[in-house]
Amino acid sequence: APRRGKAARAAPRAADKDAAEEETAVATVDRSKDTLWFASDQSLSYLDGTLAGDVGFDPLGLSDPEGAGGFISPEWIAYAELIHARFAMIAIAGVAAPELLGRWGVIPAETALPWYSSGVIEPLSAGFDYWADPYTLFFGQVVLMGFAEFRRWEDYNNPGCQAKQWFIGMEGSFANENGDPKYPGGALFNMFSLGQTEEKLKTLKTKEIKNGRLAMMGMLGVFVQAAVTGTTPVTNLIDHLSDPMHANILTSFATPGGAF
Repeated sequence: APRRGKAARAAPRAADKDAAEEETAVATVDRSKDTLWFASDQSLSYLDGTLAGDVGFDPLGLSDPEGAGGFISPEWIAYAELIHARFAMIAIAGVAAPELLGRWGVIPAETALPWYSSGVIEPLSAGFDYWADPYTLFFGQVVLMGFAEFRRWEDYNNPGCQAKQWFIGMEGSFANENGDPKYPGGALFNMFSLGQTEEKLKTLKTKEIKNGRLAMMGMLGVFVQAAVTGTTPVTNLIDHLSDPMHANILTSFATPGGAF
C-alpha cells in the first residue's frame, strides 16, 4: 500500500513537469531551413512561418500575442502591413507613371505634374485644375475613401458581411470566399482566379508582401528625394544617368534643395 501511494503521488508531479515544459517550449515549428532575419527564440515562438513573408523578424515584439492590446494585435499588425504595402505599390506607380507618360508624349505635358504638385491645395498646387478644383478633389476623396475604408473595417471585423449589404447590385462581388479579410477573393478581388492551389496561393502571397515591403521603402525614398533634391525620382534617375559624376547621392546632400 505505501508503494502505491508514492506512485500515485509521483504521477501528478510528472504530469505537472510535462505541462511546464510544454509551456516553456520556445519553437513549435522547425524553421532551420527557412531564411530568417534577426530572428530570436522569442519571435520564433509565435512566428511559425504560416504568415506570408515571415522571416522571424520582430525585434520590438509587436506580433507577440502576449503583448497584444487594443488595436495592436498580431492579426491587426499583419493586416495593416499588407494594406499599407498595397497602397505603397499603387503609389509608386502613381508617382512615376504621369511623368513618364508625359515625357513619352502619351499624355499632355501640362498634366504630367510632379507627384507633390498633383491635385493638392495651394500653395503647394501647380495651379492646374483637373475636372475640378483642388478643394473639390480633396473633399471628394475624403468622402469616397472614408466610405471605402469604413466598409473595409466592417469586413475585417466580420469577413463576408459586405456581400449581405445592398450595394447597387454589386454586393455579390464582395463575398469573402475563405473568411480571411486580407484575401477576400471573388470576382472583384481575384478576377483572374489566381492561386488555385495552396502552394500557388502561398507563393503569390509571399511575392505580394515582399514587393509591398520594397514599395514602402521606395516611397520613403521618394519623400526623402523630394525634400533633398526638390524634384521627382524619374528626373533624379535621368540626371544621374546623364551625368553620374555630378548628379549622385553625395552631390545631392551637399546641395540640398527641397520640394516642400
